[in-house]
Amino acid sequence: MSSESPDEECIARQAEEHDEDVFSILVATDIHLGFAEKDPVRANDTFDTFEEVLKTAKENRVDFLLLGGDLFHESRPSTYCIYKCIELLKRYCLGDEPVQVEFLSDPSHNFSNTGDDTVNYEDPNLNVELPVFSVHGNHDDPTGEHQISAMNLVASTGLVNYFGKCSDHSSVEIQPILLRKGQTKLALYGLSHIKDEKLARLIFDKKFSFAIPPEPDWFHLLVLHQNRANRGVKTFVPDDALPDILDLVIWGHEHDCRIEPERTNSKTHILQPGSTVATSLCIGEAIPKHVALLKVYKNNFHITPVPLKTVRPFVFREMILKKLDGQPDEEEVECTDQLLTRQTHAEKQVESEIEIMITEANQQGQLGNKLPLLRLIVAYVDESQTFNTIRFGQKYIGRVANPKDMVKLRSTVKKSPRHGKEKNEFLTPVNQSLPSRVEDLVMQYFEDNQQKQLKCLSLNFLNASVVKCIDANEYDAPVLVTKELINELRTKLEESSIDIDGVDGFVNNAKEQEADGASAILDRLQTRKRPNVNQEIDSDSDLDATNGVASSPGAPPTLPAKKPGARGGRGSRGARGRGRGKALS
Repeated sequence: MSSESPDEECIARQAEEHDEDVFSILVATDIHLGFAEKDPVRANDTFDTFEEVLKTAKENRVDFLLLGGDLFHESRPSTYCIYKCIELLKRYCLGDEPVQVEFLSDPSHNFSNTGDDTVNYEDPNLNVELPVFSVHGNHDDPTGEHQISAMNLVASTGLVNYFGKCSDHSSVEIQPILLRKGQTKLALYGLSHIKDEKLARLIFDKKFSFAIPPEPDWFHLLVLHQNRANRGVKTFVPDDALPDILDLVIWGHEHDCRIEPERTNSKTHILQPGSTVATSLCIGEAIPKHVALLKVYKNNFHITPVPLKTVRPFVFREMILKKLDGQPDEEEVECTDQLLTRQTHAEKQVESEIEIMITEANQQGQLGNKLPLLRLIVAYVDESQTFNTIRFGQKYIGRVANPKDMVKLRSTVKKSPRHGKEKNEFLTPVNQSLPSRVEDLVMQYFEDNQQKQLKCLSLNFLNASVVKCIDANEYDAPVLVTKELINELRTKLEESSIDIDGVDGFVNNAKEQEADGASAILDRLQTRKRPNVNQEIDSDSDLDATNGVASSPGAPPTLPAKKPGARGGRGSRGARGRGRGKALS
């Protein structure tokens, strides 16, 4: 693939003939190490696939491995997760094979946020034969007063070249890492995750730019970790917002695999490898997982998709339950036997579909004989067709990795709020109309409820704390941020000496100013001693019903034991799943 000539066979042939001038790069994104590590069935999934990625890089003798963010699933991964990551990197990245890539730019500038003054394969104290370059994502982003992330910990071992971190968000100029192999010159730009609203504002204000090398004939490659799907105004980066100078963009964060490069309105191509593990049971995660083998020769590139064979099989399906022949109308009085017959008939239909899905999953040819993940969305016509999906799933223990939540029931009949009329809605619109992220759901709630608008708290401010709560397992973030904001407003109000008539105007002005302050308050609060949040937050147990992820070691302590004789409230709900950007299903 080339920005000038799309003849892939010609480019591949040139790459073979001029191997000493060709960059060979393995590209992967969203590895999410540590995801579901408390699940007894899926605990090793992320580590198995990360090892496959490293093996693939060694087998193809690539010049380096390029990661597009979210190497870790949490900003504070467990000790075992960090240990396993470092152990795998040491096993596959260290060796005596020389690296045939010249580093031309100033490493102390490229890696200034990590404190490194050299690229790792030129460090005389290390024998690195497989360099790894990585930006951070929204899961493993820096936190705390010193803005340290799990990526900093791994980079401090010398096993990863961590770049693309932006400390000043008032104006961003991305400086490239300049590399050369023979006659090919590569300018590698990195943009670690920053808030999409902030990036959209920077682009709109023309405060986002790229430092272009003055010499010609550079191949310009950008790796970034941002929203690509349209999730609302100013919450994503449109393809046409990227500058024409870029030849290829590696897009992280989006989990659906779009391994074939897509050309924008300009000459720029976009490659979206997708995640290497399914972190949510949605249709996008069911697309077969790949990494990309990228070959760059002068101003041309060629991409070879490499399927991942250690990924746990996952099959997503939707179905509508059929009515039982001779089933009476809803208005008729129904006896218990009729209800049981309808329920039994519904279960048999679902059982039949599940068996087909299991067979399909087993035919995917994945390694390791792993139990498959299944998600079947079942649409029912009336309530008499419903059944207990958890009890139903018990018969598939030992055959399916997620028996508890493999079936989700959805009604096809919804009532109009005005006239009470029923309208038929099948499942295809469900994936399109429901928000795919929790912050979108919060935004939609306040847009749909004009009578319930925030008076003091900015909606962006609230969303920032919700995102931190979900993405980084900072479960006390909304409470702490709200309390801190109240204290700040009270202090400012006392200092301003405003009379009673000016309070409303003061609150409105403060609400506009606070929109960008949530992240700063969160970072400041993380450096302080946390209160006992169990006394402040009535939280459900944070076991994810979808993926079995328990709270990380960095999460707040578990709730205290109930007093003797205490019971849970009637109608109490089970654990609620939490995950970054998880599709609602």
